[in-house]
Amino acid sequence: METPLQTATRLLTVLEDLTAQESILLRTLDFVDAVAVQERAAPLVDQLSALAIHPEVAALRVKVKALVERRLQSRHFLDAQLGRLQSELRRIDEARSRLSRVAPAYVTSPRLVESKLNTAA
Repeated sequence: METPLQTATRLLTVLEDLTAQESILLRTLDFVDAVAVQERAAPLVDQLSALAIHPEVAALRVKVKALVERRLQSRHFLDAQLGRLQSELRRIDEARSRLSRVAPAYVTSPRLVESKLNTAA
């Protein structure tokens, strides 16, 4: 049977690996797989949090702090990507809006074309 410290150490090692995988996936803009990694990590975080009540687990505080810092870097990267994508979406919406205002000028009525043809004859 593992002690709480051994269990927490094992969980933390797995979380560090998942965090590294997540960082790589985010940098390659593979958001779907990054979310899958986050979902895999969630129960581990819950278990590690539950183990934090044991005094001997406090020895892992430095490792946990480093892991939290890496997660913050990923979050900042995601926030920057989200801002960029929102900006692109606004630009696309503005272009669509301009197009919807201009498009009627380029649509010709069949009657108008027909009347011009009849006039020329």
